Amino acid sequence: MAGTVWSQDFTLEKLPDFINSEYEEISPVPGRDGKTLFFTRVGYPEFDHTLLIDSVDLFKKLSPSAYTELLAQVYTEINGKNVYNPVRSGFNQDIWMAQGDSVGQFTKIVHPGFPLNNALPNSLVAATPTPGAYYIINQYPRRGGLNKGFSVIQQNPDSTGAWSLPEPVEIKDYYTITSDVSLTMSFDGKVLILSATRFDSKDMDLYVCFREGKHQWSAPQHLGYLVNSARRETTPFLSEDNETLFFSSNRGESSGGNDIFMCKRLDDTWVHWTTPVRLVEPINSAADDSQPYFNMTSGYLYFTSRRGGNSDIYRVQIAPPQPTEIEVIGRVLNRKTGALMKNVSVQYGTADNSEPVHTIRSENGAFRLKIPKGISFVLTPSKPAFWGETDTILFRRDHYYFQEHYIDLYLDPAEVNERIPLHAIFFQQSKALILESSYPELERLYAVLQENPNLEIRIEGHTDNVGKAEDLLRLSEERAAAIRDFLVQKGITPGRVSIVGHGPKYPLTDNSTDDLRRQNRRVEIVITKI
Repeated sequence: MAGTVWSQDFTLEKLPDFINSEYEEISPVPGRDGKTLFFTRVGYPEFDHTLLIDSVDLFKKLSPSAYTELLAQVYTEINGKNVYNPVRSGFNQDIWMAQGDSVGQFTKIVHPGFPLNNALPNSLVAATPTPGAYYIINQYPRRGGLNKGFSVIQQNPDSTGAWSLPEPVEIKDYYTITSDVSLTMSFDGKVLILSATRFDSKDMDLYVCFREGKHQWSAPQHLGYLVNSARRETTPFLSEDNETLFFSSNRGESSGGNDIFMCKRLDDTWVHWTTPVRLVEPINSAADDSQPYFNMTSGYLYFTSRRGGNSDIYRVQIAPPQPTEIEVIGRVLNRKTGALMKNVSVQYGTADNSEPVHTIRSENGAFRLKIPKGISFVLTPSKPAFWGETDTILFRRDHYYFQEHYIDLYLDPAEVNERIPLHAIFFQQSKALILESSYPELERLYAVLQENPNLEIRIEGHTDNVGKAEDLLRLSEERAAAIRDFLVQKGITPGRVSIVGHGPKYPLTDNSTDDLRRQNRRVEIVITKI
């Protein structure tokens, strides 16, 4: 794909009039399945009027004229210059969704309301690895207002399609001298490419940030002066291969306005790239062309262009369709009876815990979820008085799969003297310090106790047989106590959690090898009361 975008003929397609209007359409972001296209409409009279200040929606409180006057003041403050007509202002931006029944064939558009949209500038810029989660520009405090930066927002995968409130994204040392910003996220969710104007920029430049936690990123690092020129580099998009970078620039090779360029990453430093190459016509034109976004599932490169006078959305197919996600069709079953469980929840998140855990609620025990290929996901069912067995799903990127994958998740009824099945809890060697990699399992145990307020447990610590018996007994008790302390600090009543250390008394294996000894170094959770 990368070697052909500047060397062959393409058929240019302007998206239909129900997407492109007489107003401006910008920021096209196709969903991973290729059946949804998010875009931003600018200056449109039918925008979401929600305007929260101190938790009060002033659209509902003020008269129409007073509201319009206030909105003009808000946009003036954002702009730094007077805004007299807020409705037609470039700061009146709402996110829209084009939807279709098949890949790339859109049949209707939807205008979501609050909290995806409000009366402030709204624009969606990138998909995350978590199904239904996206990055949007700006931060929106719960009480109202607007801060610079980015937020993550989640659409519930159930039939309601409701959106969560935006959560702020933290980028270390984040600032931008101008209000014009954008970003792209790598397919695996580990890297951001940011466009911003900073003190080391020659104009607007591209930077790389690396994930450091949930919604937490390293400080922007300049991509260097091969990708960045003395002119503007904006609206980056990193393709699903994690190597091909599209962006827009008005550098010397452009045709006079902004053109779309592409380059390839050369190594894992993320600062060494091939020389950017301008894409061929008809992708680029004599007008401004920008905001590229390639969707591998459909093979389409979406972008915006002013070749028709307004900013409209176009696309060209630059590669054969290659699905990047699989739809999981699941059931939650009672392990003992095989019956379909009702009124259950399924938590899902990336196996490396880099993305927040999200929840699907199901009344009938069935659920659907789209999982990106190449990224390991963990699914855990839950229901009061039951505990769920965690299942891990990974669809390899180099394999072909049917579009649908069926899975059964199991719940076990809670019974006295039964063990709650958890993945291994890891500690520092010879110490009672819990390793961070075990926190997701402890969070799951905490959730079970929280959902079942009458449940009481006993934490049993076990060791291998290497060392003095009294030292091993003490270590097993201390490790059990460390887990109890974790739960108590989270809010679980101490009386619900007892501990005991068995040392090497109850081995699972004969301790004859390092691997077998590792299996004996464990913690088990036993139900003592329901």
